[in-house]
Amino acid sequence: MAYDPTRIAAYIEGAEFPATGGELAGVAAGNDAPEDLLARLRGFEGKHFDNPTDVVTALTQGRSQGL
Repeated sequence: MAYDPTRIAAYIEGAEFPATGGELAGVAAGNDAPEDLLARLRGFEGKHFDNPTDVVTALTQGRSQGL
């Protein structure tokens, strides 16, 4: 899936940062995010994101490690 930064931001709207991938997946699930995006966010469990831009960057660049 190609991730549109605007849609990602909408799906994680309401998240409190810093946040883990699992926490973001929970917020995104509540915002009706598609399952493939939820799976990607869950894949970042244990990683901490300081802000929505970090999340968008990780998803659009396909990074799952080193955050």
